[in-house]
Amino acid sequence: MFYPLNLNGIEIFPLFGDALKGKPHIFDFSSNNPKTLEYDPANFDQFNKMVFDEIRNSSCEWGIGRYLEERKSLLRDYPNIIEEERYYHLGLDIVVPYDTPMYAPLNGEVYATGKETQIGNYGGYIMLKHIVNEVVFYSFYGHLKTPHSVNPGDKIVAGQEFTRIGKESDSGGWFCHTHLQILTQQAIDKGYTNWGYISPKMMASVEKYFPSPYFLFKY
Repeated sequence: MFYPLNLNGIEIFPLFGDALKGKPHIFDFSSNNPKTLEYDPANFDQFNKMVFDEIRNSSCEWGIGRYLEERKSLLRDYPNIIEEERYYHLGLDIVVPYDTPMYAPLNGEVYATGKETQIGNYGGYIMLKHIVNEVVFYSFYGHLKTPHSVNPGDKIVAGQEFTRIGKESDSGGWFCHTHLQILTQQAIDKGYTNWGYISPKMMASVEKYFPSPYFLFKY
């Protein structure tokens, strides 16, 4: 079983070091928020400006998009997602400016790197493999600057800079942020590596494949 994960004696390094100041603005990207209908992922500059204007207007310096949030209206331009009803968000979005450096939260190994070129996908991404007290799991980071500075097989130590926030094609057209997601070995074995959303019918098994990422995010 993945949970409860035994973190006794394991220190988690802040993903953005000391860059995040104050409390985050908590976004509502759900279908309950009519503003999501104004976002246009095909227009990066406009989309990014709207998101960061909301942060500034909240008097915060950075933002959070929630894990397991329902985002059907935000994903309206992606018929495959809507058709499969995969509109529950599997990651934690941390909204920070372009080129912000990111640091490994735990020791691990680079499991995969790549770049999805289609608008609405991850753009640049990196997956790290971790073993904590004999439990294997993976941390996934999307919307990253490319070319990547690490390669599959590289060893990573906690606190090591391993990537930076991307924009435009590197972010898949999404606003500047990273999508932090946890995957279990079962998820990898099932071929769910690049799933960022889940359908209602799979919610009952979400912790088996995509546990909450909140434990890994420190600031």
